[in-house]
Amino acid sequence: MVNLISEIGALARSMFTSSRRKGSASGIAEAAIHNAYAIPVTDKMREEELQDNDEVINLLEAAMRTSGFFRTEKIPDMVSALRNGSSPFARINTNAAFQMDQVLSVEEKRFLGLNTRMKYSKTFIECFVPTSLKTIEPKSILENMHVGAFHRVARKRELLRFRELGFVKQIKIIPVGDEDDCSKIRRFRKIHDLDKVPELPLPGCTAPYCRCRYEPILPDVI
Repeated sequence: MVNLISEIGALARSMFTSSRRKGSASGIAEAAIHNAYAIPVTDKMREEELQDNDEVINLLEAAMRTSGFFRTEKIPDMVSALRNGSSPFARINTNAAFQMDQVLSVEEKRFLGLNTRMKYSKTFIECFVPTSLKTIEPKSILENMHVGAFHRVARKRELLRFRELGFVKQIKIIPVGDEDDCSKIRRFRKIHDLDKVPELPLPGCTAPYCRCRYEPILPDVI
């Protein structure tokens, strides 16, 4: 049962479409869930997905405001673009914020300290504090914030599912296991009671975004 829940969530969130019509990505993802598992998407599932999407955008906006990289007056426009580009059950769409209208020239990118091989729209770059562009890659920064917010919400929903099952009592924190794992998780106790498991990312996480996941420790007899 737990594996099925995880597989459904992974399938739903892996769906992608380039269509910009609101709801088209959601429809494709819903159809994929039904075709793969013969499980219709219920009103409750849609409502939870909409709630999660809102929470992802709210967390992303908070991260943008505290980062110091973004011009405060430009954040609402970027958040609006990201919100309009999101659909239930579809993969997160950070591209909605890049707005490829008029692109920067090589000379403009060099002047700003940007990667001259990357494409940036003027509208997108104008959302950043100019001095921050000397130290960050703006597309990667926004993508990492967006993915990080998504994983935080997905993990929170997953813990709720484990509590609803009733028989899950312990949770193991699983890092990816490569060189990009943060130093905190390498020294951290990874098994916790369900009601005491810490929220991820851990304080002081050094990864671009937390990639760790929760895994239930199942009893021998269910």
